[in-house]
Amino acid sequence: MPREKNPQPTRQLFAKIREDVYLDAKAKSAELRVPLREFLENALISALRDESPQPPPADAPPRRSIWDDEYISMQTRQPIGSPIELTAEEASEILQDAIKSTRDDREDAAG
Repeated sequence: MPREKNPQPTRQLFAKIREDVYLDAKAKSAELRVPLREFLENALISALRDESPQPPPADAPPRRSIWDDEYISMQTRQPIGSPIELTAEEASEILQDAIKSTRDDREDAAG
């Protein structure tokens, strides 16, 4: 499948980066079904627009999350479609966290 021509001027970029970062980026771009070049370009644009998540304030109390669980975190890094194993309690916590996150996003958008 041929690539679309980019009407904007481009520059070739060369950088030596750690192999683990490269492999993670390549895996993520494959998971998203996006060419690595496009994935990196989007990451740079996001960083320039400061769309990266901001760390919580230093005085904020630590929030315990289901995603802090080492085993669940390990499963989230598996390719899409890989089987996962959750207890009923873990599945319930994940669902509650997703609902809370969606509710928080709506409240933030409403102002």
